[in-house]
Amino acid sequence: MVKSKPNTKSNTSSNSSSSKSESTASWKIAVVDINSIVGASQDVATLRQNHAVRSQELSQWLQLAQNEVNNQTDQQEKQNLFQKYNAEFAQRRNVVNQLYQQELAVVDQNITKTIMDEAHKLGYNMVLAKNVVVCGGDDITEEIRKLIK
Repeated sequence: MVKSKPNTKSNTSSNSSSSKSESTASWKIAVVDINSIVGASQDVATLRQNHAVRSQELSQWLQLAQNEVNNQTDQQEKQNLFQKYNAEFAQRRNVVNQLYQQELAVVDQNITKTIMDEAHKLGYNMVLAKNVVVCGGDDITEEIRKLIK
């Protein structure tokens, strides 16, 4: 008769499982609906409005440049103007996009800092985006939205 060995694997796994839950029990996790916060931000609304104005100004400039090229009768001069305005448009578009990216980075930093500061104030040591969490975490979106306005 063969004696079976005790299942030491299950004992080990239950010990490691309980030590894992003990180490994560001290974590206080919050979730935040980032889209909701961004949508409520006056800074984001202003940023979008400023970008739309700059884009409209760029479109108006481009229309004037196209009209000038189209009104040119000399083919060589038309080609020269086209190349000149094409290069200038690319430069202006890059300036508009770079300015938007810089302003967006500042707004993003401000929102992130507000979330971090409020989460720490409320005793949370981890904040996750709500859309990546399947289950768990305390939703602090409304508290953050009040501060972001």
